[in-house]
Amino acid sequence: MADPSTASIASTFQTLAQQYRTHQQIEAAAQIETVVQQVLQPEPDEASAALVRFGALVLTFLEHGQWSAAVDVGHAVVEARRRLLGPDSPATLTAMHNLVSAYCGQGRWSEAIELGGRVVAARQTVLGAEHPQTLAAMSNLAAAYRNKGHLRPAEALETQLLETKTRTLGPEHPSTMTSMSNLATTYTYLGRYEEAARLEQSVLERSGRVLGPRHGSTLTYQSNLSVTRREQGRLAEAEQLEGEVLEARLASLGGQHPLSLTSMANLAAIYRDQGRCEEAAQLETQVVEQSQDRLGDHPQTFMAMVNLATTWRAQGRGDEAARLGARAVAVMKTQLGESHPLSLTAMAELGLTFQSQGRAREAEALTTQALRGMQKTLGDHHPHCLTAMTNLGLIYQSQGRWKEAEALAERAARGREKVLGKSHPLTLASMQDLVRVCQVLAAERTMDTRVELSG
Repeated sequence: MADPSTASIASTFQTLAQQYRTHQQIEAAAQIETVVQQVLQPEPDEASAALVRFGALVLTFLEHGQWSAAVDVGHAVVEARRRLLGPDSPATLTAMHNLVSAYCGQGRWSEAIELGGRVVAARQTVLGAEHPQTLAAMSNLAAAYRNKGHLRPAEALETQLLETKTRTLGPEHPSTMTSMSNLATTYTYLGRYEEAARLEQSVLERSGRVLGPRHGSTLTYQSNLSVTRREQGRLAEAEQLEGEVLEARLASLGGQHPLSLTSMANLAAIYRDQGRCEEAAQLETQVVEQSQDRLGDHPQTFMAMVNLATTWRAQGRGDEAARLGARAVAVMKTQLGESHPLSLTAMAELGLTFQSQGRAREAEALTTQALRGMQKTLGDHHPHCLTAMTNLGLIYQSQGRWKEAEALAERAARGREKVLGKSHPLTLASMQDLVRVCQVLAAERTMDTRVELSG
């Protein structure tokens, strides 16, 4: 196949822009068309230079959460660089790395893992096992593993990254601290809260010393520690940590910045756990409004709506929660796709709202749909899948379908024990749920026996 020319590259992206306009994706179309004009006027770029421009556009799309556009443009850049430079060129591998990031943004974890694994292997061969770009690819792959629910491979990769960076860069290098924070996040997913908190406390202290207490990275590490403290039930400490982060971010970034909105959402979740639902709802309402204004149809906006609906459910405002939750689900299905993990999470939350309203059949249908989607997209043993399985079991219990509830309770308990460990709070909750279901079934069998004897 002939090497692509600047004209053929421009034609490929102009066609993509026209498709976007047809589907009313006007903003992304205009951004692509601007770059097309840049590579053609007044004198056309060389083909490799043209691809540099389109590669930069992928990064812009990633920065603004325009995941679909990042995937489409990123895929075209990868294919053109393969033809022009070869599959193992560092520039081609960089394009592939960025496409992995776009897949992660869309929640396409299986594709991110497949392509990310290829990038890691190629960079290890071409650049070496400890080259910074190789380590960056490993970090991307670990994140995809974590979000897919493959927590053991994620832990192994992140442990390797931390050891390598500590040895080659030093323990206080910013990249080393990022890897330490990522490993702590995986520990949190695994329910190993004490280990996570120790790492997060350590990285927070180092970052505060090296970068300063108000540096953006330091604030991120402090926010992560707050999340872990919340998981540990140490809500007062979590509130203080996140409150300080929010105050700093509001002062430096303003109230509409995505990081400020993240802190507001985290603090609202703490308030909800404390039973301060009115304060949580006020914050989450603000997050929804600001996210819609600043980010538009962005995953962060959708999740803000889901969070607010969850708080309204906790307040007993079931009708409002159901309306907002249904609206969030509808938008997420359209914008992200029905199988996106965030869409499935929103469906599962809406199922809980329906159940709280006594709409058992609707709750069952939606929760079953969410569970099947999670099983297909994330796998049977992903923590979110196991939570949806637990929720469906509770719905069966409310309907008196104890044998079906028992089967789900047992699968959830065994799955959580395997993935999260015996001492994880969710594992313990599943074990208690299984015991309760078994006790009901045993009581029913005893009752049946008594009836037979008396008969």
